[in-house]
Amino acid sequence: MKSDIVVLCNHRMAFAAIQTLYSIGRLHCIAIPEYNDEIKDFYTAFASQAGINLVLLEKEKREVQIKELLKSAELKYIFTMTFPWKISEQIIKQHPGMFYNFHYGLLPEMRGSDPVFESLRQQKSETGITVHLIEKEIDKGAIILKKKLPLNIPVTHGMLCTNLAYLGSQCIPELLVLLGANFKGIAQEEMNSHYYKRPNASDVCINWKNQDAKTIEALIRACNPWNKGAYTQWNGWNIRILEASQISFKSQQLQKPGTILNIDEEKGLIVECCNNTQLRINIVYTDEGFMSGQKLLIFGIKNGEQLASL
Repeated sequence: MKSDIVVLCNHRMAFAAIQTLYSIGRLHCIAIPEYNDEIKDFYTAFASQAGINLVLLEKEKREVQIKELLKSAELKYIFTMTFPWKISEQIIKQHPGMFYNFHYGLLPEMRGSDPVFESLRQQKSETGITVHLIEKEIDKGAIILKKKLPLNIPVTHGMLCTNLAYLGSQCIPELLVLLGANFKGIAQEEMNSHYYKRPNASDVCINWKNQDAKTIEALIRACNPWNKGAYTQWNGWNIRILEASQISFKSQQLQKPGTILNIDEEKGLIVECCNNTQLRINIVYTDEGFMSGQKLLIFGIKNGEQLASL
């Protein structure tokens, strides 16, 4: 079998699928953005060991570089996995049926740059991978293959990325059979579509006044580890919460959301949330380091004090 597939990627999440393509002899080369030092060394080491070419793409020159890749007579498909840049309409039209995207979320319901974040934040019951034909408009091409993954345990963003990475690897054999059979895919149902922008500052901030314990705990998991947690403040001091758990803790009188109900070594840091629900803060991050919630005692936080809604 010829090595006839190029993978354009920008994250280690693509690596399991890349390994599978390599193991079956289909991996032609890997291309990554040259600016991403976080993965550059990782993929350089793999490519060197595997004897695979690694192309470092420059944003302003990427179209020329991709056209150069397309000159290979052996090349059959280009798969994008977590790739940050659009493929130009001109290139797509010149090479129909060659470009396919691995979208790490379910389409058309979860279009956008971070469906992992949105699936967790919105407490969806399932997520998955959608492989679709790349067209001019982002995430709108015909669906070639969709694999679902239940969200029945409270995973973090990082844990879900790992699970989806392995699911992507498992998709490869079936996907290649479908593409080999010239399957054109199924058009997406626009009435079910929704596009989510990249999370901004307000999306990763806790609003104690309007969010109950379940909602806040889901947001915290959706922000762990990429944002080092979800933001709150105490006396203007930024605190990011990395791990929390819902708990039943009733105070003698009704407290405002954001109120610290308890902070000690025995029961930990417990905060009142909206709708008379409570959350125990297990792990936080500040400029001073990672620590348990109750360690905030050292900084002077006491029972009855207020965490700010942002």
